[in-house]
Amino acid sequence: MAECAPYDVLIVGGGPAGQAAALRLHGAGLKIGVVDEQPRPGGQILRQPPATFVAADWMEERSYRPLKRQLGRFEAAPDVEWLGGSSVLGIEPGSAPGVHGLTVATPEGATGIRTRRLLVATGCYDMPLPLAGWTLPGLFTTGGLQAFVKSQGFVPGQRIVLVGTHPLQLLVARQVLQAGGRVERVVFVQPRSALLRPFLRRAGGGLVGGNALLAAARAWRDLGAAGTKVAFGLKPVRVAGEQHVSGLVLARSDGTEEHLECDAVGLCFGFLPQSDLPRMAGLAMERQGRLRAFSARHDEWMESDVAGIFVAGETTGVAGADAACVKGALAGLGMLHSLGRISEPSARKEAAPLRRRLARLLAFADLLDRVADPSGCYPEVDDQTILCRCEDVTYGSVRAALGTCGSANAVKLLTRCGMGPCQGRNCEFSLLRLMHGPSRCEDAGFTVRFPVRPVPIGDLTG
Repeated sequence: MAECAPYDVLIVGGGPAGQAAALRLHGAGLKIGVVDEQPRPGGQILRQPPATFVAADWMEERSYRPLKRQLGRFEAAPDVEWLGGSSVLGIEPGSAPGVHGLTVATPEGATGIRTRRLLVATGCYDMPLPLAGWTLPGLFTTGGLQAFVKSQGFVPGQRIVLVGTHPLQLLVARQVLQAGGRVERVVFVQPRSALLRPFLRRAGGGLVGGNALLAAARAWRDLGAAGTKVAFGLKPVRVAGEQHVSGLVLARSDGTEEHLECDAVGLCFGFLPQSDLPRMAGLAMERQGRLRAFSARHDEWMESDVAGIFVAGETTGVAGADAACVKGALAGLGMLHSLGRISEPSARKEAAPLRRRLARLLAFADLLDRVADPSGCYPEVDDQTILCRCEDVTYGSVRAALGTCGSANAVKLLTRCGMGPCQGRNCEFSLLRLMHGPSRCEDAGFTVRFPVRPVPIGDLTG
């Protein structure tokens, strides 16, 4: 396996946090690299089209403009090396004194990379929500559906229904309309009052996040103008269809059911931090938010409990792109200070306004977390429903295993739940919720092992 010259700073993740950190490090005379699975920078929120693909009016919504400006500055930085189309397979903290080692799958094969400082800014992903029929083609997470629209202007369905608790689905529905698609309905599981009242209570206080609220309001208005109904208080029961999605069955509060005909469904119930790399590296983790998701701990400079490894963005807790940018900038300052490129007084002076802004952004994120809380909204699932899609493990098999298993790892060994290509990203959260219910016991979850992404074995042996 090849190994390249060491970096001063290596950033894993080319989204808002990684870009902000790189821009703060830019110009300090450091060797900087940014690794990302996508060929082009931008992260999931921008999802740049391929370089050879012409996309008219790409991401023109005004809420994306600051992120696009940052992206332009990042791409123009001459001392930041872009390592796109590459996946980090594992991290070896302290592989040498003051150095951390990574194994990275690149288009040319697996490569070893060493770096003095490492920033993990790998973002988040949609919270999976198992229900009857969720393995049918045509069932997406809303983020997955949105990726088609953002990167290619492609709408994966003729009649789309979005359902969930998170207001993001309003914006996604509007993007589908702008791409020429048809949204049959946007369904919120919670009542209208539960969605709106918390925002209205805080509106008079100059709440940070106003741009996001305005974007959601504009999306709601445009959906109404297009004839798309926004409904409330309906809970998903099952996805209908034989070989492909043909509809979505919803339960009303009075116990009756409603069947919506469609050929694509997007689920939007919240987001989970990408925690596999921090957990593999042995970083201290904590549970955050209503979902009690795994998030990496850090100090005031975004440094983890492992010296020289920093974390930023949604890896430290889902709070949105604006907060991710601020956390990335703080991590950049922290790495500059730890490398002796900036004095502590200068770093603190520059960090002070960033910390004030971050506090306001986190307050808004907490409000959104409470509004979108899916507790009590999960559909009932029978024993035949698939829990682990990679290995076709049913809820029945897992429930039977729980009679003798006391941990997620034990269930994994007995049933193969979590042993597939996704390595638990699609099933771990659901398993822990099934095991511990509302108490959300602080189970350590699956042990994260090398490699955290699928890779041809020849890349490792050649």
